[in-house]
Parts: sequence; structure tokens; C-alpha cells
Amino acid sequence: MKAKLFSILTLTALIAPMALTIGAVSADSVTPQTSKADFTVVAKDPDNPTDPENGTLVLKSVPSFSFGTIEASDIYAGFSDKPAQANGTLEVSDTRLGKSDWSLTAAMDQFADGDNQLSGSTLNLASTGSLGEDLSTAIKDDASAVEVVKGNGDHGVDTFKLAAADSKLTMAANPTATLAKDEAFSTTINWNLSSTTPVAPEA
Repeated sequence: MKAKLFSILTLTALIAPMALTIGAVSADSVTPQTSKADFTVVAKDPDNPTDPENGTLVLKSVPSFSFGTIEASDIYAGFSDKPAQANGTLEVSDTRLGKSDWSLTAAMDQFADGDNQLSGSTLNLASTGSLGEDLSTAIKDDASAVEVVKGNGDHGVDTFKLAAADSKLTMAANPTATLAKDEAFSTTINWNLSSTTPVAPEA
């Protein structure tokens, strides 16, 4: 601290006489001037020009599920762990700078055919992402959002192959349901990808 103070005092002592001399020579005002700073936005990363989504968080694809035909007796009595008929794919792409802290939730409504609804359904899913996250969740038909998977901090395109055998539907008994031959029931699954504002890395 003392060395710093001494340096400042010495600088002041050297400048003071010079300032007096300059002031005595001319009292003319100096005209201010301006300059500019600018930059140009590059639409794509020059090192990866084929990726139009660089610097973004994108839910690229979500799976749909078909469970084929189900016996009316199984609807009345209920059933467990009926596998889907085809594989599905879930993809999340996070190419932003800073933290990769996304969370994916899903909410499901009741299976319905017009006004005829079936209650007590649960969709069980299991998979492992290409960046290493474990996806294991149960989505109930009460329209409440549940976290399906959370990012582990790695950046890139995270792909989850949802095998049909690991995409299973369970339904509680619906003994009062009104069913007809070839009646088709369906539901909607709402997927929501969210994240806090990423923190930019220090320069």
C-alpha cells in the first residue's frame, strides 16, 4: 500500500508543473471527436457451417406410441405393462455456450374417443441417452407434468432410443366403460423442454 501511494504522489508532482506551463501557452478549447465500434453477426459457426442450430436449445423430436389392439375384457379388468409396437426416438440438442442445464417434462391426458374416456393409465419409459443420461419415468394420465430426463451438463445432440419393449402402458380397471368394436382411443402427450438462462464462460 505504501509503495502505491508513493508512486501516485510522485506522478502528481511531475505533472503539476507541466500542466501549469501548458495552460499558460494556450487557453483554446479542444473540439471533441467521436469514433465507432461495430461487429458483424455470422449466421453459422464457421467451424461447423452445416449446423444451423449452433448456439441453441432445441427439442428436435419426440416419440409417439402405438399399442395396437386391446381386448375389451382387458379394458374392463385393467392390464399391466403392455409394450408398444414400435421403437421411438427422443432428441434434445443443446449447442449453447455456458451451462447445459436443461430439463424435459411430459404431461399426458386420459385416453379418449370423443366423450368416452378411460382412466388410470400410466406410460412407463426407460432409455439411456447418447450423452449418458438415464431416462426412467412414469407418466400418469392426470395431465400433471413429470420430469422425464435432465441434462447432465454435456453439450451436443442427445439421442434417446426408446425401445418398444421398454415403452409400456398400464391401465386401471374401467368396468363401466362403454366400448364398441374397432373403437379407437388416443391421448396427447405434451413435452416441454426448459432451461435457466445459460451463464457465459469467462473471457
